[in-house]
Parts: sequence; C-alpha cells; structure tokens
Amino acid sequence: MSAPAAARRRARVAAPAVLAVAIAALVVFGLVDGSKPIPVLDALRAAIGLGDGGSAFIVQELRMPRVVVAALAGACLGGAGALMQGLMRNPLASPDILGVTGGAALAAVAAIGAGLPPASLPLAAGVGAAAAVTVIQLLTRHTSGSSTRLVLVGIGVHAIAGAATTLVVARIDPRRLGAAEVWLSGSLHARDSLHVAIVALGAILLLPVAFGMLRALAVVELGDDIAIGAGVPVRRTRAAVLLVSALLAGVAVAVTGPLGFVALGAPHIARRLAGPMSAATFSVSLLVGAALVLGADALGQRLLEDADLPAGVITAALGAPYLLWLLHRTGRR
Repeated sequence: MSAPAAARRRARVAAPAVLAVAIAALVVFGLVDGSKPIPVLDALRAAIGLGDGGSAFIVQELRMPRVVVAALAGACLGGAGALMQGLMRNPLASPDILGVTGGAALAAVAAIGAGLPPASLPLAAGVGAAAAVTVIQLLTRHTSGSSTRLVLVGIGVHAIAGAATTLVVARIDPRRLGAAEVWLSGSLHARDSLHVAIVALGAILLLPVAFGMLRALAVVELGDDIAIGAGVPVRRTRAAVLLVSALLAGVAVAVTGPLGFVALGAPHIARRLAGPMSAATFSVSLLVGAALVLGADALGQRLLEDADLPAGVITAALGAPYLLWLLHRTGRR
C-alpha cells in the first residue's frame, strides 16, 4: 500500500473517533456553560440525577434537551443530505436547496398559525417535505433523471415555498406570530423533553431504514442501466430514498426550524474524510451534521454579550460562502 493510500486509510479510521470526541466536548460545554456556569463534574452528576436540586434543574430541564435536540437534528440533516446527494449524483442536491426544507417549513408554520399543538409539528413538517418531493418528482418525471433540471426545479419549489411561508406569516394571528418567527430563525431556545422525544423517535425509525438502503443506493449511483442490470428496482429505490431523506429533514426542521448549510455541507465534509458513499461515510455524515449544529448553537449563544443568535443564523452565515465556493468549483469542472 502506497504512503498516500495508507494516510487516507488512517484518516478514514480516525475521523469517526475524532468527531465523536468533538461532539462529546460540545455536549459537555453546552451543559456547563451559560448564565450560571456549572463545574464539569457537577454538571455530569446532575445529568444523571445525582446533583443538587438547582444544578439538576438547570442541566436536565434547560440545557440537556437543547444539546440532545441539536445533536439529533444535525444528524438527521446530515443523513438527509447524504442520501439526496448520493441518489442524484449532484453536490447541490440537498433538502434546503431543493425545496424540501422549504416545504417542511411552510407546513409547520401553517400548523403554528392554525393553533395546532406542538406535537403536530413533526407530522406537518413531514407532510410538507414529502409534498415538496412529490412536486419535484412530478415536474421532472420526463427528464431521464437529469440532475441539473432537478436542481433547477427544486430551487423553484424552494422559492415558491418561501413566498408562501411569508404570506402565511403575514396573515398569522399576532398571538402566534412570535412562536412562528422564533421557529423560522432556526432557534434551539426552550427545547424540552417533547422535542427530544420527537426527534429521537424520528431518528430511531428512519436511520435504520436509511442504512438499509445504502447498498441499493450505491448501485443506483453507478447509473440506471447498471442498476437495472444488477436487479435493483431503480424507480422504487429512488422514490424510497427521496421519501426517507425528506422525512429525516422534516423531523429535524420540526424541532429546530430551518437550519441552512447542514444538509448541504455535512455530506461534502464526510466524503472528504471517509471517501465515496458507504455505510462508514454515511455514519460520518451523521456525526458531522451533529457537530455542526452543536457548534453553531454554542457559538450563537456566546458570540454576542447581550443577545443569543439562533443556530440557523450561524449555519446560514457559514453556508452562503460555502455554496458560492461550491458553485464556482462545480462550474470550473
């Protein structure tokens, strides 16, 4: 084995461990730091119910749900982006670029405006995401799988969903306007056990299905003709992967609001660390997504002294220049 190949192999082996350590460090930081700093050991004891009453309340009721939701939602977004980019063989194919996140946001804001209970948000966001995917599929069904046209149609769907969301917000009951605006900013403020249960259930149900699709997805990536020759049902596989990707994004959006860049950037970082799409690369994409959202939330809480910036603001600020660089790089190729 050549030296460069050996170095790449070591990097692929080390990447999950390094990311896991980084996620653990961000989780601990999220538990100990805040308006009332708590020593690390006290925070860890409080997390398992052994601390004093004040520390236990702060850690278990205020800080732990926030970091757990951030980690799981980031993992879901990373997985959604990896599935979509792998299926479409296009680096711009991510739920936020293709309008899936926009559809989920529109449905969730409509649910907030209608006064539906918080527990209904995941269902609404999932339906909105699936509806966006259905529209994209219908508008591109006669294009022989052209990823460029699909991206363009997705951008159009995203624009329409954004305009519709603005209209819904403009007509929403003022008593619910604050909740909708906070949610649309991608804020992790005031997450609780209900949000944890929602995103955890979605991850538990959808991620094993996603892992089960990876083998068929790897064959579909080689092209439709090869996949058909190998006995892979291309249309059914494509529809199933798109649906799972949309639902993963919908679950994440339901508990955090729109978080740009994560679903786009996490798979790119994962491929650089772990190589082409595989179970290992997909796992790294989950870890990268979790680390990105945890890091963005930690940075947003501490960047300004007098205000907390929502995690969605931080991820959008990171994502805009990254998308421009990606477009430039893709155009040169």
